[in-house]
Amino acid sequence: MNLGFTFDENILSKIDCKTLFSKTKEMGISSIELAPDKSVLPIKTYKEIAMISESLNLDISFHVPYFAHNFLYEIGNFTEFKKDVLEKYEQFLSIVFDIQQIINKESIITIHGSKYENTENKNDKMYSTLSFLDWILNFIERKNLNLKFAIETVNQVENLFIGGKREDIYYILNKFKTEKLGICWDITHDSLNYHPEKPPLTRDFLDKVIHCHIHGVILDNYFRHISIQKSEIDFSEQVKFLKKNNFNGVLNLELLVSCCNNTYLDDLYSDIKYLKAF
Repeated sequence: MNLGFTFDENILSKIDCKTLFSKTKEMGISSIELAPDKSVLPIKTYKEIAMISESLNLDISFHVPYFAHNFLYEIGNFTEFKKDVLEKYEQFLSIVFDIQQIINKESIITIHGSKYENTENKNDKMYSTLSFLDWILNFIERKNLNLKFAIETVNQVENLFIGGKREDIYYILNKFKTEKLGICWDITHDSLNYHPEKPPLTRDFLDKVIHCHIHGVILDNYFRHISIQKSEIDFSEQVKFLKKNNFNGVLNLELLVSCCNNTYLDDLYSDIKYLKAF
């Protein structure tokens, strides 16, 4: 099991990339996760981040940057606003390609299924999800991009998502049957979806997992993306399950500055030490 963390651009006011990446590398991190968009950082900065990562032999994974433009990155809009959604994703993939030209490694992109309002329109949004995935999988094949996509197990507490139920993702994977598509097991979201019960930990599920997220959560208001050691749900069973089954992907700490505030760096370093101790 490899450890990674989400690079939150908001931390750049406190620490520079090289210092942050070097310190976390020394602590046992082997990967960082980026959510690049030209409205967030200049393309030049992303290339500099890639060069620092390459010099430290850090892998890079990606997450679709929903926070940068929630409407155009929402694949539920693919059917109705196809031209605009395609343009946005082509811009995103262009940045990803520029980064990959520097690191020269395969990368995984985590993506959410479509949002849906109720059971009546779930089928329509499943269709949008399948249509989009068909397009993007063909796109990366045509462009010969060294990428895989991971559909995230998103929580169903605040919004309904395709992928909020494991069965949704199984259905999608069976439709495509390609090694270019797998599961991003967000351990926190998945646990929330089963709470107060425990999520099932099966080898069949894990065999489809190619990437993992983990972060803490407060149950009263579902405040999340905090330290896992401050979480009101314990994820130690899931981490032990990954270790026991020799998961060779990345377990990515998804802490955010907006949630951790002034304790972000301390929380990140502490969580890395905590996970390394398993």
